[in-house]
Formats: sequence, C-alpha cells, structure tokens
Amino acid sequence: MSPQMDSLQTIPLEQLCLLRDLYRSEWPKYAYTYYTLDNCYHWRTVVQDGDELCVFTDPERDWRSTGTFVLKDCKELFFCTLEDSTERLEWILGTVMDACGPIVSLVYDSCFRQVVDRIVSTLAFAKKSDERMVCYRQLVPCGEVQDGSEQELERQYRFSAVSPKDSDFVEEQWVHNDAVFTHLPTRLINRNPSLGVYDGQDRLVAWCLVDQTGSLAIFQTTPEHRRKGLGRAIIKRLSKQLHATGQLPQAYIVESNVASRSLFEQLDFNVVGLWYWTKLHKRVP
Repeated sequence: MSPQMDSLQTIPLEQLCLLRDLYRSEWPKYAYTYYTLDNCYHWRTVVQDGDELCVFTDPERDWRSTGTFVLKDCKELFFCTLEDSTERLEWILGTVMDACGPIVSLVYDSCFRQVVDRIVSTLAFAKKSDERMVCYRQLVPCGEVQDGSEQELERQYRFSAVSPKDSDFVEEQWVHNDAVFTHLPTRLINRNPSLGVYDGQDRLVAWCLVDQTGSLAIFQTTPEHRRKGLGRAIIKRLSKQLHATGQLPQAYIVESNVASRSLFEQLDFNVVGLWYWTKLHKRVP
C-alpha cells in the first residue's frame, strides 16, 4: 500500500456488512451504495490480491456512525458518507486519489460532483471522459406477459449464465473497455450473477452482467443478432432473477444513450437519480 495511505484507517472486509447495513436507512434511497458494499463484502473470500479491494475511512471519526468510506476496487473508486458535511470525505478521497496510479475511474452520486471537481483541480489530474448517468430502478417485477416472440427466442437460443470461457470475448466486445478496468468483465462473470444468450452453435451472442454496484451493466448484443428482442428478453429475465433473491434491479445508463434508456423505461424501470462516471489521468509534469 502507498505511504500516502498511512494517514487513513482501513475497514476490514469482514466488517463491510456493518457499514453496508447503515445504508439501509431510508430504503431504497441509498440502494446503489448498499449493493456496492454488499457485493464487495461477498467478494472478500475471492479477491486475489490484498491491494485489489480496500476500503478507507477517517481515523478520527467512527465510520459506524458516519458511514464515511472510499472503496478502491483495483483502479475504480466508489465513495459515500451519511454526514451532512463532505469535508472529511473530500480529504479521504483526495488522499486515495493522490496515491493512485496514472489512471483512475470514479462512479458517484451527483451530490458529490463539486467534491470531485475540487480534488481534480487541486491534484494533477485531467478528465479523460466524464459521463452523466441516469439511474434506474425496478421496484416490482415487470408485468409484461411473455408473448409468442419470446417463446420463439427460447426455441432458437439458450439462456444461461455467461460462461467464464467467454470472458475474453466479452472484454473484446465491450465498447467502454479500458486499462482502468483491470479485466472487470472477467471478474464480474466469475463472481456475480449474469445472463447470456447462446445460439445453435453454442456461441455467445448477447449478454448482461451485474457490476460492483449491483447494477445491470456491460449489456450487449452482437450485430448479427440485433433487432430480434434478445436485449429485452435478457433484461426481463435477469431482473426477475434478482427480484427472486430479494435484490432490486438497477442500472445507470449514459444520458445520451436514448435507445437503452427507452428499453429500460418500457420494462418498468423508473428514474431515481443522476450519477457521474469520470475517468481521470494524471498530467505529466
């Protein structure tokens, strides 16, 4: 761990369940944060590298009451606080970012936008990309009845969890793939729920994964199989699977991606907020 981190307190992964449960308050207001912490709590037994997954907090305040944390998953950062003031969170986040390598990705609630902008302007970072994300949540399973077209898809295709052997293919096809994500699709396929569609030759032709925040993500159909209803079928089925486990299906979609937003809205997902997805790189002195 970098020497800059010595001023921070680390929350043991075994105690993430306690931090997670703080975010049950005003449910489902903090559902994205709750599911992020729940996901990483379950990852604690499978992380390969001690530095892959770390959670930092303020050594001068009790995180059990403040809920303040910065979670580092490889080169991605997630953070939140239940305090009215963001001063201590800003210090922790700035310390972690300053100790990061040349690239870092942040996914965060729009209420922390000014915090991130102040840190970026203070440290030697520049924004590589900066997307505003519309956050969706499905509170109850979609009431849409299965029709003949979906039954036809079942005859032509096989629906199942994405096989680990297809991880490299999913990474190659992912339009947002970047070195900052450290084989994220592979880690998600191996650790989280997913749903894939396989054709008659057992080739993966469409898929959707569940990311660190518990959101439906990396959702894609290969070009030759588009406009057949596979995307719609995947979202309906995977959402139903999540509901069956007690998890609310969620997604955050780039604001300009009108087609994906329309699909989720048709499947009874409602807009619940705005987040940002910011990729940064350190300026060369």
